[in-house]
Amino acid sequence: MSQIKQWQQSVRRALSSALQLIVLPPLLLLLWNHFIASADSFTLVNSTATREYLEGITTMSDATSTKRSFRFWGTFVALCILSFISALDVAIIMTALPTITSDIGGAQDVLTVLLGLIMGGIEYPWKSWRVILPLVLGTVGWIVFHIQQHFATYPSVPERLFNNRTSAIGFALTFLSSVCVQASGYFLPIFFQAVLGTTAIRSGVDFLPLTLGMLVSAVIAGIIMEKTGQYKSTHAASFAIAAVGFGLLTLLDESAAKWATFQLNLGAGLGLTLSTLLPGIMAGLPEADVASSTATYSFVRTFGYIWGVTIASIVFNGVFNQHLPHVSSSELRSQLRDGQAYGFASRAHKLRNTIPPALWFEVVEVYQKSLRVIWYVGAGICVFSFCLVWLEKSIPLRKELDTQYCIDNEGEPSANSKNMTELGIEANSSKG
Repeated sequence: MSQIKQWQQSVRRALSSALQLIVLPPLLLLLWNHFIASADSFTLVNSTATREYLEGITTMSDATSTKRSFRFWGTFVALCILSFISALDVAIIMTALPTITSDIGGAQDVLTVLLGLIMGGIEYPWKSWRVILPLVLGTVGWIVFHIQQHFATYPSVPERLFNNRTSAIGFALTFLSSVCVQASGYFLPIFFQAVLGTTAIRSGVDFLPLTLGMLVSAVIAGIIMEKTGQYKSTHAASFAIAAVGFGLLTLLDESAAKWATFQLNLGAGLGLTLSTLLPGIMAGLPEADVASSTATYSFVRTFGYIWGVTIASIVFNGVFNQHLPHVSSSELRSQLRDGQAYGFASRAHKLRNTIPPALWFEVVEVYQKSLRVIWYVGAGICVFSFCLVWLEKSIPLRKELDTQYCIDNEGEPSANSKNMTELGIEANSSKG
């Protein structure tokens, strides 16, 4: 049976290698001819240096024939060599594929749900099958993924990590804080561009107070936790300050003093959890789960970042379309509805002087009202998280660590670490 499996794997590897060698080079050539070797493609290139390089790669002699320079053939041959190396390395990829697919788990189900949420009410009405089908399939797939994890020999997200109350609350707080971080980081630049009329680069500079506040507060929180060994009070202070910060964002206007100070306040609140959530999660788990809890923490944080953009975008799009009739110009309304407000914001610094002041004020008011709802939602999430903090237990942090990944001086696993998994499961049931 094992020989048959090996034979099947060898056939799959050979087919995959042949597919890369046969299909990839012609595909690259086709893409080159259509998107790089055409004169129209140069309008997509903003960099003068890049444009000059591409013009050196391929020169057009007439409408029907193309004369390619040595740069073209050098680049094309390099791409072919890379595809050949990739084909040779397919054995490594195929060997690691079961582990990779096990690790990403229900990623496709999450993406399916997000697809339905993003399209709903924007591209298609919520009752459309194009919205309902991804939502249903994604939800069912997500449930199946958790069932599979329950029976899996080596689950990518072990259930035992969530059996402890303190650790489970820690993961929930990680998700919620990530939602708030990403929502604020995504929509504050839109405020600067659409309301203040700044460029994209200037909005990044204006965004620095938030990142600075997060950085400084994260360092301070780590030092305090190291000195005191406490994390619960830091979590409570974090979400309390962040809730106040989101509330202050609802008062934003063109005053630089306001948006700089309010961002520092919000950043100080959100940053306090960046360095303290993971130690709080691991405090309630056995030492054998240090690696798996760290990996799950990273997954939950990334998962929260995805939902931070998704939730905030759904709220923004819905509220924006609701207030859009307040804009008196039908032409402007057509440029702003159904998710086009993001692109309009990036061009606002150019369009501001071409629109009558009264009409521009109407557009800014729609942006302000829509963004204000996002800040209210962020404040609500922080208040809810503040309440969750009090369900955590103040478990003393470890000062020493002995895990199954440690080795002694002779290069052999220590005696305690050999049975750490079995002992960890028992310790996990006794905590929380």
